[in-house]
Amino acid sequence: MYMRWIGILIWLTWLFPVIAQDFSGVWQGVLVQRGTPMDQANVIYLNLVVENGQVSGKSRVELLDQTNFSIKMFTGSLVDNTLKLIEKNITSSSNTRIDPKCKLDFVLKYNSEQAYLEGDFVSSDCRGVSGKVMLYRSKMRFNEEKQPSATHLWKKQFVKNYEKGYPAPELLELERKNFVFQPIYFDHDRSEIRPEFFDYLNKIARVMDSHSDLRVRVIGHTDAVGTDAYNIGLSERRARAIKAYFLTRGIPADRLEIDFKGKRQPADTNETPEGKQRNRRVDFEFI
Repeated sequence: MYMRWIGILIWLTWLFPVIAQDFSGVWQGVLVQRGTPMDQANVIYLNLVVENGQVSGKSRVELLDQTNFSIKMFTGSLVDNTLKLIEKNITSSSNTRIDPKCKLDFVLKYNSEQAYLEGDFVSSDCRGVSGKVMLYRSKMRFNEEKQPSATHLWKKQFVKNYEKGYPAPELLELERKNFVFQPIYFDHDRSEIRPEFFDYLNKIARVMDSHSDLRVRVIGHTDAVGTDAYNIGLSERRARAIKAYFLTRGIPADRLEIDFKGKRQPADTNETPEGKQRNRRVDFEFI
């Protein structure tokens, strides 16, 4: 019976292959021409239409921090999550001498772990124009007007995240949405961070680093041993120790706020050693 079920599963796998990633929609990213640093690369948007392995759509390339652009039609194919695109005629541009009018051929592979479209491009009509392209799924409308679709402020964060190995924005947003803070605990009358919490603090720092709009409040607490005034000072030292750690991880000081409650907001009883340990803590919250 077991072997029979194995045979059925193999047959179903052959009959119903894994559904390919749906690439249809707008993607945005950068064109890194060979010899150009990534932070100076131009901006590209692709509007992809994928049906039965055939690809069509339009590309829009904008010169970085300028209003010069060109829009071109492309055709192509999708095989094994690899897109091959060939740009054809220009449909619109800003009609200046420096417009990015070179027609490009792309080979793009989907990175399923990072949710990026990545690959190479080479020009079919401009000698020596080639390089790398990195794209992520966009929430923007594909713009066919003469003005840029938006400022390029997003590019700085994207380049930083990509070079640090962070995944695409859609995965970062899920990570942020599902992130749950946990307390960091301290030894009695101490404000030094225990090594077992470094990994968790690094996770918080990564979420903050990959979202430039996030700010965090760090709140220090103590157990009930000692005077009120002493515990206020101890809880402040604990909060400042966490802030100092985040600063070493590259988080700007203006995105970190500290608060300290002393023994006034216990999380557990102060009548047992276990309860006291849970009260010697730092809590976090987004602000």
